[in-house]
Amino acid sequence: MRSFVLRFPGGFKKAMTFSYDDGVMQDVRLSQLMKKHGVKATFNVNSHMYRKTDAPEGYLSLEELKAISDDENFEIACHGHVHPLYTFMPQAAVTDDMMINRKFLEKQTGKMVRGFAYPSLSAYNDTSELSLKSTGIVYARLANNLKNFFIPENWHRWEPSCHHNEAPELFEIFKGDLPGIKPMIMYVWGHSYEFDRQNNWELIEGLLEECSKTTDIWYATNMEIYNYVNAFKQLVFSADGSFVHNPTAYTLWGVLDGNKKTGAGKIIELAPSETVELHL
Repeated sequence: MRSFVLRFPGGFKKAMTFSYDDGVMQDVRLSQLMKKHGVKATFNVNSHMYRKTDAPEGYLSLEELKAISDDENFEIACHGHVHPLYTFMPQAAVTDDMMINRKFLEKQTGKMVRGFAYPSLSAYNDTSELSLKSTGIVYARLANNLKNFFIPENWHRWEPSCHHNEAPELFEIFKGDLPGIKPMIMYVWGHSYEFDRQNNWELIEGLLEECSKTTDIWYATNMEIYNYVNAFKQLVFSADGSFVHNPTAYTLWGVLDGNKKTGAGKIIELAPSETVELHL
């Protein structure tokens, strides 16, 4: 059986995504910087601060939230209604908090919201995962720093590569010639208000400039990566592996018989509903 391994749009081996929490006013500046440099991101928003027409000082207004959501470079995802610590909450309360958050964001943005970032370092447990699934959330990001580039095996425990403070150094590794055939994701997370607190906006501006110069990486939102990877899993192969059919609405890429050490090989592109013969 021949190997056919996932490649990201454009045939790239690597993808990169950013995730920022709490829905704060600094997200406006950050989103503008990201748009300037062609980088995409997911913004994870609580809903309790929007009980009145105007958000409290420090948070996005409803108009700003809608503007970010309307930009195709960005995704709005859930972060809990009241930024709770789910670890110590009963199942019903966890589910209720998540559903209030999701309904609010969908009403304000006019878009389906199915992503999530845990609102605390200790928020993850089996109860919260069951609630995520029951409320239709398909992925959830934890708040840790693994310093690796793995595609998650459990999308409800998506562990990021690093906090943005470590990102410039890690990106120097990521943009190089990484060994292996498997696709890789660099996932950066943080809070945009940290750039004001630490007076280091130059850190993220420098990283985004380096991203804009690195053209063999797919820059995507969290949901775009989730959708793409799961669409690739739906490919259908003939019994002898000589044909592959793409039953999805996505254009998909894969590498045929790639070198196990370098990942190099013939890149195959499959349009939606297309069947392709696999030959070198």
